[in-house]
Amino acid sequence: MTRNPPSHPAIGSASLFLWHGRALVVGPGIDSIPHAHFAAQITVALERPFRVRLDAGSPWISTQAAIFAPNQMHQLDCGGAMLAHLFVDSPQCRQAISSVCDAGYCQGPEFSEVMAALQTARQSRLDIDAAERAAKRWLDCAVPQAVEPAALDPRISAALAWIGDHPGETVTGESLAVQAHLSESRFTHLFRQQTGLPLSRYLLWSRLLWAVEAVAGGEDLTAAAHIAGFADLAHMSRTFRGTFGVVPSELRKMTIAFKREGQ
Repeated sequence: MTRNPPSHPAIGSASLFLWHGRALVVGPGIDSIPHAHFAAQITVALERPFRVRLDAGSPWISTQAAIFAPNQMHQLDCGGAMLAHLFVDSPQCRQAISSVCDAGYCQGPEFSEVMAALQTARQSRLDIDAAERAAKRWLDCAVPQAVEPAALDPRISAALAWIGDHPGETVTGESLAVQAHLSESRFTHLFRQQTGLPLSRYLLWSRLLWAVEAVAGGEDLTAAAHIAGFADLAHMSRTFRGTFGVVPSELRKMTIAFKREGQ
């Protein structure tokens, strides 16, 4: 599903593709202060190299690609270059990803189809399904040891459907476990095993999806925060920045596409 902000961005502006546990951002790079966030970040240049360092005291490194582990401090100096960032939030990636300031995965021939898709996204002409395939292939190239979760158990599928049908509502492991006819401990273990995310993180990504959908539909950020079940705009801003390293006001500058479970 794709939604555009009221003022459609021009070709070459930023695009956001969002799923549970993953996000792909393509657009002009934004210079950052040293920061860290919960999701792993995989970045590649779409034209000229950018600079990166892991903290304010480290030397700058010029590179075409970089990988940042979850909670790893890092800083980008983009110089206006077009970049693509893949954010991944999963136990598998947290175990597999190490920070690499000068990553070489983009030099392999298998990355060429990913780069072609990213260049299409750069022109705001990539649909959500093609973006999802490109993101999976990108992760395979950059972190081949990251294992995808198995096919979903029907009880977990039913829980995901219930969550998706009740945006902004308070959800607990206990209430979902009752619906699945499982103990809470068994349900939360199975949920993490099946989805690749702890229930709390999945619910956080659900709120981010609902907020993005609300903004894409024309709501202001405060209304979007309440629709998505955040306590207030400050709570949503902290969560958004903690996941992606940018504030949610950046959404107003993006073409947005998102996908819920089962779509």
